[in-house]
Amino acid sequence: MRFLQAILAFSVFAFGFSLTSCVPPGYGDKDRDADAVSIDLRDKAVRKIFDWADQRNTDSLLRTLRAPDATLRYVAALSFASVRDTQPTTLAALTPLLQDPVEDVRIAAAYALGQIGQSAAEDPLVKAFLSKDSLSQHQRFNAIVLEAIGKCGTESSLKNMAAVTTYRNTDTLLLTGLCRAAYRFGQRGITAPSATDKMVAYVADDRVPVPARLMAAHYLARTKTLVFDSAQAVRIAAGFVRAEGSPEIKIALAKALGKSATGPAFAMLSKAIARDQDWRVKCSLIGAMAGFQYDTVRSLVIPLLKDGNPHVSRSAADFFVEHGQPKDADYYWRITREQGSLPIATQIALFRASNRLLSGKNEPESKDYVNYRLKELFQQSKNPYDRAACLGALSEFSWNYRWIHDRGFNDPHPAVKSAAVEALVAIMKRPNFYGFFGEAAKGARRELYLYLRELVAGGDPGMIAAGAEGFTVETLNFRTMRDSLRSEELRASLAKLSKPRDVEAIMALEKAVAYLDGQPAPKPYKPAFNHPIDWSRVGGLTKTSEAVIKTGKGEIVVELYPQSAPGSVANFVALAADGFFNGKNFHRVVPNFVIQGGCPRGDGFGALDYSIRSEHGLHWYDNAGYLGMASAGPDTEGPQFFITHSPNPHLDGNYTIFGKVKTGQEVVDQIQPGDLIETITLR
Repeated sequence: MRFLQAILAFSVFAFGFSLTSCVPPGYGDKDRDADAVSIDLRDKAVRKIFDWADQRNTDSLLRTLRAPDATLRYVAALSFASVRDTQPTTLAALTPLLQDPVEDVRIAAAYALGQIGQSAAEDPLVKAFLSKDSLSQHQRFNAIVLEAIGKCGTESSLKNMAAVTTYRNTDTLLLTGLCRAAYRFGQRGITAPSATDKMVAYVADDRVPVPARLMAAHYLARTKTLVFDSAQAVRIAAGFVRAEGSPEIKIALAKALGKSATGPAFAMLSKAIARDQDWRVKCSLIGAMAGFQYDTVRSLVIPLLKDGNPHVSRSAADFFVEHGQPKDADYYWRITREQGSLPIATQIALFRASNRLLSGKNEPESKDYVNYRLKELFQQSKNPYDRAACLGALSEFSWNYRWIHDRGFNDPHPAVKSAAVEALVAIMKRPNFYGFFGEAAKGARRELYLYLRELVAGGDPGMIAAGAEGFTVETLNFRTMRDSLRSEELRASLAKLSKPRDVEAIMALEKAVAYLDGQPAPKPYKPAFNHPIDWSRVGGLTKTSEAVIKTGKGEIVVELYPQSAPGSVANFVALAADGFFNGKNFHRVVPNFVIQGGCPRGDGFGALDYSIRSEHGLHWYDNAGYLGMASAGPDTEGPQFFITHSPNPHLDGNYTIFGKVKTGQEVVDQIQPGDLIETITLR
């Protein structure tokens, strides 16, 4: 009850602050004030701490937590948000900083403790919450403490937070911190009816600040166990209406309404899908329709196939891939003939929906036509990403496995090769494999097994990363193959791969070898330090430094965050200066999520001969346009980056943020798979 009493006692006069003020302090003079935080990346002492963090030198970082200089304490404390050292000594060293005389240091310590996520941090964080703050001088700190508790606390703390009634609608930071905490609890599978009721009340009240309503909406949308009754759906629908002008909130609330199979939820969604103008909201509304009766929503989704925005059109087609029904299987492909101007990605997705649902026995002519058209599109397309999509669609009819192998493995583009492997693995993983192939199942199984050995022997890291999982498909039980014990061949291929460049292939192949040998799965890969921060690339950057990403559809101008992520920024700047990105594709585009580029292979499996570290600072994926680092796990980052379409708080603290779009978000929203990065320059 101590925590409940503390936060109930908190009565404030708000000053309209925003959580975006919780960012690293600005550049300071060389002769900085030892009692204030001011990061200067030209300072050798500051660089040394970032280097220790980069090296994961926890002993030196722990000693620096006691430094007399506040800036050094701040940088060292915040480093543990990335290092995430779980040793008791780290918790013991960070905890005293929750009482540091400098608030920025307290904030860094609280954020780091939340990132580390140890339950032992809950009590120190609760005690650190400043309940006596009548002048609202410590809202930033208290907001970070609340979120940190959400990352490590128990259900009791969530219930105590939900009981708070003293926060005013003008207390932006506190309300946002409270909603972030509820969201973090929800992501850990911890919920409480009182917390859910409070989040519902917040989204329905347009007097609550937008940042808080956004996080409350994501709690409702992304907490997997939540299902809403009619009364809750009415209030969420009211929140959707009152969020006019805040499409980011509507995106999340549409998803939340989709979890409520009630009349009020459907009434709101069906109205909005016909009239909402923001393409991201439309995509979210399409996805939300999956929870309702197909016959009712079919007529709402089909018109969106013709939407002028290709993301919306593709999302509508994907809806039928995932949620279509056999009775309409013959109709999906016919739409492509009736509406020949549909984007090619939409057409391929509609063919895929038909191929998945058509019966080869009852509708053989349609089935044959669909597969003929997909093969024709594959052969005609000059875009490798369209060819890759065709192979995925062809995999829906498992008899295509030979064609997929022959054409895909011999395609000149890595994205098509990897897509072919993924298509074959999808066929292997079908639960009805033996029923589908019947008497031919034994032969098909043998051929697919040989295809796996072929791709491993070929040594292509992307194909290995995409396909090694096939060895572990339980229903096919490749352990019983006569030559499955010849795992020395797989080990030989493994030895030819290079860390850290081929880490995804190595991890996948190690799992396959362990499976075939009947051994436990290997431990997760932890990259060793192999690429120091190039300070010459970031030492001269200022707050006005920008990177210009030139594409065929326009320029995207991004500001960089060297003070939060110096290693990531240095890497990005160096690659850009060397012309590495020139001519690379945006290989991955997920509507209403991200665009991703920078892969040297163009299939998402490409990396370099070095890796850089994950860097997590005081930034959140709470809006569109954040520049993040793609990774295959902690500390595996390299050349690949992404830019967000919309808020994605599930990425917070897991994927490095190293910049944000200043101008050109409309260009980001136009990018499609295969679009080129012409140049990236710094100015």
